[in-house]
Amino acid sequence: MKNIIIIGAGLSGIYAATLLQKNHNVTILEARDRIGGRVLTVDGFDMGPSWIWQHQKHILQLIHEHGLELFSQYTQGLALYDTPKGVEQFSPPPSAPSARLKGGVIVLLEALEKKLILDTIKLNSPVIAIEKDEKTITVKTKEKSYQADIVINTLPPRLAVESITYTPSLANNIVQKLSDIPTWMGASAKCVIEFETPFWREQGLSGFGFSHVGPLGELHDACTHDKAALFGFFHAQAKEKSEAAVKEQMVRLFGEDAKLVKKIYITDWTKEKYSSVAADHKPMATHPNYGFDVNAYDDRLIFCGTESAFEDGGYLEGCIVSAKEVITKI
Repeated sequence: MKNIIIIGAGLSGIYAATLLQKNHNVTILEARDRIGGRVLTVDGFDMGPSWIWQHQKHILQLIHEHGLELFSQYTQGLALYDTPKGVEQFSPPPSAPSARLKGGVIVLLEALEKKLILDTIKLNSPVIAIEKDEKTITVKTKEKSYQADIVINTLPPRLAVESITYTPSLANNIVQKLSDIPTWMGASAKCVIEFETPFWREQGLSGFGFSHVGPLGELHDACTHDKAALFGFFHAQAKEKSEAAVKEQMVRLFGEDAKLVKKIYITDWTKEKYSSVAADHKPMATHPNYGFDVNAYDDRLIFCGTESAFEDGGYLEGCIVSAKEVITKI
């Protein structure tokens, strides 16, 4: 039985812990005061990743095992194209059917957390250093040190390099490889606008749209089972990420009905110190070609997370895939 430290209580870290605790002593060190990492659900709305697709068999199986409920992403109706010359409507091409979790993605994390041995997760415990000697690896936070046989670092690769001091230093090729991998969602700022009713559906609109005017550059229906909402991503060049600017855009796109805003939620992931670094704040033109296999300290320090997955890297599915790959190594 080995002592295993997992850095990060996101989906990869918690899922890996549920599998490893059967045969090992597992501790998760989480910098935030909450679990989830880039999974963040506020009042039932996902401010981080939200979609799950039919081909993603690993996370679908996990959702089924825990008796959680999926519902289809609403896509019926026309889309909007917001230009400086006016708002146009068009019929979008069919997209691959996607779904969301009732209650938000956090319900899956909470279901997994319930499987963990009591006190496995140490919140408010950012790791600042990892030191290896001949026998053990010492993982240090500001308050405490932990001895481990194996360390699984689930932080985004760039954050794993920049936020932790390694002794002995990581090999240059490892540092370079991890530093070259952009953090998924690292440049994103997500906004959810809750309304009294899903009036756009009554207008024959799907809620989907994109804009060259902003401040939101992309829009989608974000209704839950009991709330009406749209969500969007801010333009990287948006001069202001304010509620007032969002409200103005909603009225421009949808008319007077859009004035009945109940609440606006904004999460700017570029400002999340435990999610990304400065190099991540430049928007990505395309989805990165994720997937890597990087270990250090005689394979006792393993880097793992959605960016490491060769299959569905960057997505929730990638978190599960990467965790499964780590288990096979251990």
